[in-house]
Amino acid sequence: MIKHLFSALTLSIFAITQPVMAQLEENQDTTQSTIVKMYSDIEAFKRLKISGYIHAQFQYADSFGITSFSSGSFPSGTDKRFSIRRGRVKFQYDALANQKGIVTSSYVLGFDVTEKGLLIIDVFAKLTDPWIGWFSITAGKQNRPFGFEIPYSSSMRETPERGRMSQIIFPGERDLGAMLTIQGPKTSLYNWIKLDAGMFNGGGTRGPGVDGSEFDKFKDFIGHLSITRSTPSEKIKYALGASYYYGGFRIDTVNVYAVGVDVNGVNGFVKENSKSDFYGVSIGNRKEAIREYIGFDAQLSVDWKPGITTIRGEYIQGDQPGFTPTSTLSAAAATASPNAANNADIYKRPFNGAYFYFVQNILQTPVQLVVKYDWYDPNTKVSGDDIGKSVASSNKAFSAADIKYDTWGFGLAYRWDANLKLSAYYEIVKNETTKNVAADNGDLADNVLTIRLQVRF
Repeated sequence: MIKHLFSALTLSIFAITQPVMAQLEENQDTTQSTIVKMYSDIEAFKRLKISGYIHAQFQYADSFGITSFSSGSFPSGTDKRFSIRRGRVKFQYDALANQKGIVTSSYVLGFDVTEKGLLIIDVFAKLTDPWIGWFSITAGKQNRPFGFEIPYSSSMRETPERGRMSQIIFPGERDLGAMLTIQGPKTSLYNWIKLDAGMFNGGGTRGPGVDGSEFDKFKDFIGHLSITRSTPSEKIKYALGASYYYGGFRIDTVNVYAVGVDVNGVNGFVKENSKSDFYGVSIGNRKEAIREYIGFDAQLSVDWKPGITTIRGEYIQGDQPGFTPTSTLSAAAATASPNAANNADIYKRPFNGAYFYFVQNILQTPVQLVVKYDWYDPNTKVSGDDIGKSVASSNKAFSAADIKYDTWGFGLAYRWDANLKLSAYYEIVKNETTKNVAADNGDLADNVLTIRLQVRF
């Protein structure tokens, strides 16, 4: 009897607890799936990186309305200004690394917000091979892979702006195209060597209305080979690079001139092609005005008792076709790479230029000293009073667009904290003088002082 009662009691308890246990198991499964989902969401959020920086500044120029490459020319009647030079926000999402630790894709979207409006800066995707991680393809709006100063971030650069030459031949720094990168992973013994090579539209992206859209059938090749090494202690770091650019733009129904000698033996621009050579020729069959550059760059950093010392330099030379200065195109910028089809005569010029940085951290203090020198010679075959000299009527004289510029910059920066830096930078601009171009008969009063507050996050 007792045995039967115990069995009945056991069955009753089981009948009562079974639904409860089932509910507990169901709740446990729900809790586990919720935790798994939360963990997945957190991991996805961790792969999204948000960064940016703000450059708020005050500038004072030597004279009113100067043409300047220090954050752009000053408006007429203005020699002082406050501005937001850059207000960058960058979103980068990296895919989950595979079993070999390779991140096979990354996506970047970047904006610039200033008093002039909102501008899309970066839009590109990067795909990396999932097997060895050596090969990547980057497609979209991105930095041009030429030299050091062009792709070097403005959030890291010690001077307010890139040099005059960099801004003229690579306006806007970025372009639309696709680039192949070959570099070993960080764990590779050969990570120190890198090759970037890509094809781009060639027009560059400079601001509102200048978006890098193609305007002819020609594409530009850009390549950069670099090595980066350090000593075992990493107290000394050094890098070397070589760059090559080959491209151009369509010649429409305009005259084309090249540097030569006229019938009187005077240097000037001699007509190479006439407008009539292009009448009746379909747009798709017109010739190309060639741009070709070669460059070499080097960097050295030494961490020693006086503080970290950094030295950088880059030299570029090549052929750059430019235009006749117009009311909307200053003489100083007449050799700038175009972003659209033009109806102005083309002038082919051999050029060269360079920049050199000396950056010294003062001991272990937050103070940093910067000295920079750069030059840009838009026409290496003419100088001094030969600029503007009269030539035969069938040719064209050299103009203010052929004047060489040297720029010295001196700066002092103070790192307030991990996110904020204050800096003062003074640029002394020296132009080549010539008595035959009235506007440039003497050194222009175009020095600029920039006081900047930079915030990084």
